[in-house]
Amino acid sequence: AGSGSNKKTYSFIPLPGQVRKRPRRRYDEIERNYVCSWPGCTKAYGTLNHLNAHVVMQGHGQRRTPAEFKELRKQWRKQKKE
Repeated sequence: AGSGSNKKTYSFIPLPGQVRKRPRRRYDEIERNYVCSWPGCTKAYGTLNHLNAHVVMQGHGQRRTPAEFKELRKQWRKQKKE
């Protein structure tokens, strides 16, 4: 049904500016500031996105919003500067 002349050639040459990927944080380097508020749940995550993935999968209430963590983020930024 198809002709054999439509072969594609793929080259895996990294584009300039895309050479080094930022390394993933090691387990012990993650600051787990986003804590699950479900009673009896002890989970905490380094990103709000990961906390919300947990909340949705486990059925631990409503998704958390960035506004809930606004003050905490302000404090973390202040600590980082010191």
